[in-house]
Amino acid sequence: MTEKQFFKILQEKTETVFHQSEVYKKNKDKNWFYSICNGPILRDKPIIFGLNWGVSNNPNYEGHKAQKTYPETIDTNTWKFKSHVNSYLIKYFGCSFDEVNYSNQCFFRTPNERFLSYQDWRDALPLFREYVEYINPPYLIMLGRPRHMNNEELKDYREIGHLPEGSKRRSYVRLGTLFDKYKFGSVPHSSAHISPETHDALWKILEEKFK
Repeated sequence: MTEKQFFKILQEKTETVFHQSEVYKKNKDKNWFYSICNGPILRDKPIIFGLNWGVSNNPNYEGHKAQKTYPETIDTNTWKFKSHVNSYLIKYFGCSFDEVNYSNQCFFRTPNERFLSYQDWRDALPLFREYVEYINPPYLIMLGRPRHMNNEELKDYREIGHLPEGSKRRSYVRLGTLFDKYKFGSVPHSSAHISPETHDALWKILEEKFK
């Protein structure tokens, strides 16, 4: 199956699940819709992912269209964190943002994750799992905390804390095995209120643990 063929199958499944979801039923008047990936699917390459795709909550905003066309190129025009992630990928993993897959655990768009119910996360996860299993990545890096996965989906879970000098706030790298097979690690999102030095230290820890 080609990448385009897989995308079409996953897109059709995503549309069906989305239109049956609680978040859609509660917000039918809003054009939030869904996205699957922001760039071409690169098999056997790492996956970088967040929680879910965003959308403006401004009542005058016209919203998004559902992603029904396979993305031939990476769209990074509005990704404020792209340069942030890119710098650490190059420094610690020897690849650039253009050489990895980017997606989100939940394909449904919302202004923030609080609009998603527990059931929305449960309904969306099998779609993300299909995406992961088709790509077969050597590892996945999540930007944020994996709080919407259970112990069956994310096994061998552990946390490594980092306390910056002069700070009382500890930040964490989180590690585990995703879907019984894939090396998983998470670091704070670029928007987290931590220093550049702390971001750097956490990415360094992640790289060391992935060896």
